[in-house]
Amino acid sequence: MQLIKRLRLVGLVALVVFVVAPHPTVGAAAKNQPPTLPSLQVVVLVDESGSISEADVAAEKEAARTIAASALAPGSVVSVAGFGSSDGPGQSAVHVVCPPTRFDATQQRDSLAKCVGELHRRTPQEGDGTDHVAALQQALAFLGAGGPEKKIVFLLTDGKLDVAKSPQWGDTPERRNGAAAVRLQEVLGELDQAGAQVWPLGFGSVDQAALRGFARGKSCAPSAPDPSDRIIPSSTELKVAVADAFSSASCVKYGPLVTGNVPTGGSTELTVDIPVIASDASILVYKRDPRVQVEYRAPGTDKPAPAAGGSHFEFAGQTTETESLRITDPEPGQWTIRLSSADVPAQDVAATVVFQAAVKANLSVSPPQPAAGQSVSVDMQVWARGKAITDPQTLQGLSFVTTLTGSSGFPAQQVTLADPDRDGTFAGNLTIPDGATGDLTFTGQVTGIGIGGDTRVYSTRVQGRAAAIQAQVLFDTNRATVTPGGTITGTVSVTNNSGQPANLRLQIADPSPGTTLTVEPALVPAAPGVTTTPFTLRFGADTALGPNAATLRLVDDASPPAVIAERLLATEVAPEPGILEKLWWIWLGLGVLLTGALLFGVAKLRSRNEAGKVRGLRVQLAQNDFMISELEPRNPNGKAFAFVVHDDFTGLQLQHAGPAETNVYQVRRAGPQISLAPPGQQPVLLTAGKHHEIGRDGLTLAVLDERGTTGAAVAAGPVAEVSFDPFNGLPANGSSPAPTPSASWDPFESSPTPQTPTPVTTTDPFGGDPFGSDSSAVPPSKDFDPNNPFGG
Repeated sequence: MQLIKRLRLVGLVALVVFVVAPHPTVGAAAKNQPPTLPSLQVVVLVDESGSISEADVAAEKEAARTIAASALAPGSVVSVAGFGSSDGPGQSAVHVVCPPTRFDATQQRDSLAKCVGELHRRTPQEGDGTDHVAALQQALAFLGAGGPEKKIVFLLTDGKLDVAKSPQWGDTPERRNGAAAVRLQEVLGELDQAGAQVWPLGFGSVDQAALRGFARGKSCAPSAPDPSDRIIPSSTELKVAVADAFSSASCVKYGPLVTGNVPTGGSTELTVDIPVIASDASILVYKRDPRVQVEYRAPGTDKPAPAAGGSHFEFAGQTTETESLRITDPEPGQWTIRLSSADVPAQDVAATVVFQAAVKANLSVSPPQPAAGQSVSVDMQVWARGKAITDPQTLQGLSFVTTLTGSSGFPAQQVTLADPDRDGTFAGNLTIPDGATGDLTFTGQVTGIGIGGDTRVYSTRVQGRAAAIQAQVLFDTNRATVTPGGTITGTVSVTNNSGQPANLRLQIADPSPGTTLTVEPALVPAAPGVTTTPFTLRFGADTALGPNAATLRLVDDASPPAVIAERLLATEVAPEPGILEKLWWIWLGLGVLLTGALLFGVAKLRSRNEAGKVRGLRVQLAQNDFMISELEPRNPNGKAFAFVVHDDFTGLQLQHAGPAETNVYQVRRAGPQISLAPPGQQPVLLTAGKHHEIGRDGLTLAVLDERGTTGAAVAAGPVAEVSFDPFNGLPANGSSPAPTPSASWDPFESSPTPQTPTPVTTTDPFGGDPFGSDSSAVPPSKDFDPNNPFGG
């Protein structure tokens, strides 16, 4: 359901639709006429002068093929001509490379894509000036030879008029350019009078002021841009400019541009959406190299076009840099474009879709035959593929206008219809002038982009006198969506001035395909005076999902063709929501709780991991209260900080423990305290910043912690902990170390938990490597050399 809505949104940006009358006796012949797409006369003028580079000419050729492929409607006529100047015998200012070609067959589109290849940059011997006058006169001749009413001229140029070497314009270069500039404005005026649009597209080093002066004409709808100058530095600007020009001239609609890259010897896929309302579409593929192969697949099929996807296909430009596939009655949805390369260098590629649609609109006038002085309600709905379009976003930006005229000569009245309820029915009111007699004509029109069609009229006559019974049908709410079996309620207000009771009947008329709809009550009694009767519309359980529409009519039960009042209805029928949708608030709350718990857990783990790192620790070695060495961890993210006390020619120093070191000290975090593991001894807990004796000669160690407030290191004082000899790893008195109470700790708890001492092993209680990632030290060796206590 949502996919269908999106497709409609892409397609129905604006409409030019048919207006037909639903009354069974009025406008029946007009209603049966099929809508048509507007054909175009398109002339592409390409600057071949010497002021245009070879690269600019290549870009102009891509633009010409893009323009030609964008003319969708059958019967469109396209011409392409290059131009320079005529500076001497044997030269021609204009070179018609593609004479006027009517698009009635694939071969014609393909031949036009190929003949564009004849365009080239001129040499001085060919006339390399820039005669815009001659080029536009050629376009005027093409457009004046008959053909489609809508006319558009694309002028591809750098804007610089130059006929200084063309003798037909005068005897000096200054006079020649001056005379040509005057004549140029005259020719542009003639094109404007002929109803042609002129779109100047700038290539190369553009004189923008001059380029701006070429634009002429008005757009086909208020929502489309008027012709204007566009500078084309890249393919992206080209495609936007061509899309705007065709939208302005013929109200065709362009989809968004999608891009990709085809690798050498590989392939890539691009996708474009063809909306449900499209009756004619063209997929344009900018493949850069004619050797790139392209395949098109319709939605839901594994067979490439033309095996499936539409009723008629036309391929064009397959041997050029830009190719297209035109599809009549295309399958709506997402089309896949597969581009393949053999030995072609990697290429940036792009694709887009251009479409038009032939749709209808329903016009309802209530009462169908109004009296003089009576207010008339006018309703309109847009239909496509047999269904009413109800999606408000799809209909956004439309301009619905109804004009009332009459044979009695009253001034024309016009009303812009609106849809404040956003139910797809656009409504407004007109008042029949007092004293009006004879024929009445309601002319409805919807303008915009993307839809082809024409304007129809609704004719009726003024009542001889006021109707004895008048009524109005109102809905209580305009529900955008109902479910199968759902209801819509409303009331019928009847004013009966006949003096006699009347029996009226509610009828369902013109339901859309798949719509099952009943009304209760069917009979509406109307006593003299004003009565109000509530009613209920019920959709059947088998009603088709999607847009559903119908007309609710109030008729005289004694003479059913006599329509008293009517109201158009359009709504979306959606399936019953499931348990997930009904209890969405519960699932949302659970999702929030689970997300919060997950974030809390991640934060807790991250905090624990961070708390155990030795980042911020620093070890100081002092002798007789004088610091002689200081050392920071090699890996601040490690869980252990391993070092040795080394004696070299400079004296005692702290060094990081190496792979084969013995007599290694290890420092770890233990909550708010520090764990120091001397060589071959049980770890002891230290207070950060306090000095502790480690051997003879007044040697002390202190561990400073930047994470806490440790202050400056202070002189060592008497300590209760066992002291260690850094030269042999034994207590300072030389005796064997007595077992002393140690502590095990959780680094996330506030205090250690005493436990029985255990022998030192090579197992790291903090995670594998006894020195974390800071060192690869090994346990103390039994082969201790007393002459080299520091392993140096």
